[in-house]
Amino acid sequence: MTDADTSGRWLVEQAVRRLVADWSSCDEQRRPRGAWVLRWGPIERDEDLEGPTVAVPLLAAWFLTDAGFVRRDVWRYLRHRALRRSSVYSPLATEVGVLEVAPYRRGLAVYAASHLGPRGAHGLRLERDSEGQVTEHRLWVM
Repeated sequence: MTDADTSGRWLVEQAVRRLVADWSSCDEQRRPRGAWVLRWGPIERDEDLEGPTVAVPLLAAWFLTDAGFVRRDVWRYLRHRALRRSSVYSPLATEVGVLEVAPYRRGLAVYAASHLGPRGAHGLRLERDSEGQVTEHRLWVM
């Protein structure tokens, strides 16, 4: 394993911790009852994870509740995503959030996004600065 692999994995872990902390800190009225936590393959651009179909492989999925994480088959999430995007199912009606991370293909950075409701979503780019500290760049907020 190279230093880049170790650093990339560490950044993914930091991104997941950051997203889970955001979910945990929501007040109970606004926090979804659970959240999918997703680990995508490498992306070129932030937009690679948007839209009804995603060309990036989904590598792992967990479901998060107050009781903790449970590993799930990625197909369960993909089915959830398809239903959420269908015309017969309103995405605003879901009580389940989505927390997702994906390393960027070039450079040591990680994309992280939190979708916790119609007005509770944001995207971040996390990088390590020259001193080893995590820097956070807001990409979008809803």
